[in-house]
Amino acid sequence: MAAVIAELMLRDGQREKISVKVENNLCSLISGVHELNTNVSQLLSNLVEQEKTCGDCAEGDDEENEPPSSYLQPPAKKSKS
Repeated sequence: MAAVIAELMLRDGQREKISVKVENNLCSLISGVHELNTNVSQLLSNLVEQEKTCGDCAEGDDEENEPPSSYLQPPAKKSKS
């Protein structure tokens, strides 16, 4: 018996491991990868929802939501030598 494993490192440094057991054949491996993909997508969706909820609580802090000024300016042109 084998497993496919994904590991997500959260912002606080904690690691979240997700594994799916698979048989020792290609069909099972492909199925396991699809299941792992579904599980990871669900976990990430939950984290995004938590971030949105937490972001709504801190709406008074506008500086955090603004992009850095370097993003607002086009890149400097290189001059020919």
